[in-house]
Amino acid sequence: MSQWREQWAEQEWATLRLAPVWVLSALAGRIRFDDDERGAFWDAVTDAALRSSGPGRELLGAVAAGRVWLFDEFELDGRPVVSGLLGVTRLLERMSADTRSDVRSSILRVGAGVALARGHFGRRMTLEDEQTLLLVEQLLQTAAETLSDNPLNSAATI
Repeated sequence: MSQWREQWAEQEWATLRLAPVWVLSALAGRIRFDDDERGAFWDAVTDAALRSSGPGRELLGAVAAGRVWLFDEFELDGRPVVSGLLGVTRLLERMSADTRSDVRSSILRVGAGVALARGHFGRRMTLEDEQTLLLVEQLLQTAAETLSDNPLNSAATI
């Protein structure tokens, strides 16, 4: 077990592991998934893990290691998508900027992979899925990041 993994309590680690499934749920609009959705999810997890490094890759490795029971754990968790993703965001706030960016990117890569699989010929996302992923990305922004990105906080005159 890595030093990064050891800093999380079991419930916190479970929340982080479920993050990609909440993204899938946001895209699919439900909490139970058919075989095609699960297949696209696992393909996206594999692809995202190969493109990730550091803690993001470690997180996706833990997601893949729980392949047999991950969706059951997700259903038993019972948190709605927004509540789950906000729980993930609270954990992201405790990470360094580099780690936070890596973990968030890894989670969003899984969502993008699923959205592509759901889209036109597996090559383009639908507009709805693209908008959903933008919303998920916003939900995964920490309070400080959201505040710094607010145009109303700009020094420029309006």
